[in-house]
Amino acid sequence: MASQPTIIGTGLSGMVGSRLVELFSDKYRFINLDLTTNIDITDAVAVNQALSQHQPASPADGPTTVIHLAAFTDVSKAYEEKDNKQGMVYQVNTEGTRNIAQACQKYGHYLIHISTDFVFDGEKETPYTEADKPNPIEWYGQTKFWAEQAVQKSNCQHVIVRIAFPFRSHFPQKLDLVRNILQKLKTNSLYPMFTDQIITPTFIDDICQALHVFINKKPTGIYHLVGSTSLSPYQLAQKINQVFNLKADIKPSSFKDFIKQNPRPRQQFLKISNQKLKTDLNITMKGIDSVLKVLKDQVVLA
Repeated sequence: MASQPTIIGTGLSGMVGSRLVELFSDKYRFINLDLTTNIDITDAVAVNQALSQHQPASPADGPTTVIHLAAFTDVSKAYEEKDNKQGMVYQVNTEGTRNIAQACQKYGHYLIHISTDFVFDGEKETPYTEADKPNPIEWYGQTKFWAEQAVQKSNCQHVIVRIAFPFRSHFPQKLDLVRNILQKLKTNSLYPMFTDQIITPTFIDDICQALHVFINKKPTGIYHLVGSTSLSPYQLAQKINQVFNLKADIKPSSFKDFIKQNPRPRQQFLKISNQKLKTDLNITMKGIDSVLKVLKDQVVLA
């Protein structure tokens, strides 16, 4: 029996990474590089040493795949470090990524770099495609855009994969947007939801299935790995309310009014196109209605 291919991952203990391991541990041998396994990705020497140890057994095996998921993702906390390149956000998101990419180039690994829709400014009302030029408006998005550039400059074999508002049925360590809304709907305590903002929520199980394709086909370039429905947070709450048979009261609110009172820049329109994913790789991401039904079944079984 052939041995399982090795997948090196950063952040495999996180919300997306841990689900990838749950779904595909029968197909791959995962090696996790992050603080839970005493690897600090901001330490270039440690990253080099870790990635040097996992060369393919023979050239016929092709390059080892590295999936770089580890990131500082708390957008509000990131804003507190704005313009601070000594801070944790820049060091993890930008310098950590540079260390990973340079080591991948050095050892011939294939890098799947996970990025974000927050590289865009949110001013475009039509869907963002991979051809659109990033223009981050806050520090998290800025550090993630610099990370993309560091990957491109490294000349390693790579693909940049942007995800958006990822959610899953179970991850006690951190609440995602969908589970947060669901929790508050169950207690009828949901805060008013924006009707004039657009987001593109993405089911993590679908992200993982697509990453399985990326591991095997090893495409290059940039892809938007996002759900097939873009909608307002208010509409999302209505759909969750309906699918989970709740009778909670959902109040509307205005994004434009909110940002007048709140100093941190926020993107208003993050409608993201996943058409390239379908065209190039024949990956179809599910829409929000079918995904919420799957989520409900998983929540019931948990």
